[in-house]
Order: sequence, then C-alpha cells, then structure tokens
Amino acid sequence: MGRFFTGLKGLRVEADLPVQVAAVCFRRSESSVEFLLVKTSSGKWTFPKGRLNPSLSPRENAACEAREEAGATGRIAEKHFGSYIDTKRSLGHDSRSREVRVLTYLLEVYSAVAPEEEGRCPTWYGVREAKKRLTEGRDSAYIKTIMRVVDLAAACLSTQQKGRTRLFRRPQIGRLVPAR
Repeated sequence: MGRFFTGLKGLRVEADLPVQVAAVCFRRSESSVEFLLVKTSSGKWTFPKGRLNPSLSPRENAACEAREEAGATGRIAEKHFGSYIDTKRSLGHDSRSREVRVLTYLLEVYSAVAPEEEGRCPTWYGVREAKKRLTEGRDSAYIKTIMRVVDLAAACLSTQQKGRTRLFRRPQIGRLVPAR
C-alpha cells in the first residue's frame, strides 16, 4: 500500500502518484443523465481535468477545470466520489508517459458557454455513448476503470435522485451549496 499525505486542505490520497482532479459534469432530464465530455489535445474524449493548484481545494480545482475546458458552471459535490489511474504523455521530445491518479467530482451543470480553452469541443452524451467515446483509442486497463467511473457516477446520481444520498444540500436562504 502506498504512502498517504494530507496536504491540499485535508485531501488524503496515495502519495505514490501525482494527483489530478476531474469534473464529471452532468445534466438530467426526466428519464436520463447526460455527461459533458471534452477533447484532449490528442483528440480523445475525456472529462474536464487537470493538475491541482495548491491555493485551491481539490473540488475548487475541479470546478475551475470544468469552466476552463468545457465552459460549464454549476454545483459541485463536496467530496470526490471515486478515482482512476490515467496515463499522461510526458512533455518534451520523448514518447514516455506517466501515471496519475484522477479524483472525480460530480458537477451539476447549470450553464455552459464557450470554453476558455480552444479545441475542446464540449459535447453532451448519454451514459452508453459517453462510455463509448471515453474508451475510443484507449488501452484495456483504462477502458475498465473509466467505465467503472461512469457507472459509479450514474449510480450516485440515481441514488441521489431517489433521495437516499445527498451530495448537495439546499440551505435555508435558498442558495445552492455543496453538502458537508
């Protein structure tokens, strides 16, 4: 088992891998859930994600990634609901890659505008199509973990909708804020 650290405002994760955060952006209709995906610089579909800025909490970082890469703003969950291992290309002239742990935060999208970053092509997909897009051009280890993330997100949202789990709370003054 890896070492743990509690930096970045109390975040507790394995210290063996660099950590990034992803905003699993979603919207609901009466009968389904859709996820907002963006394109990477290599043309693959992914959730908006990126490195941690140490001056922000991990959930604040995830919300920033959603805004920058997908133009999405909304209500983000207080805690991450899961994580997965991703392979990142190294910068520079070599073709080496490295693994990172990505913490996933649900973000219910209330509005979406053109993203700050060009070439991201934010697009809404249902659960089945999101899985298909997220696995295109990926190796089998990634496919299994990203499918698990989508299934877990859909299950969290289904459970939340039935009133069993509350990821968000509505304060008495009427403003929406994450649950604690």
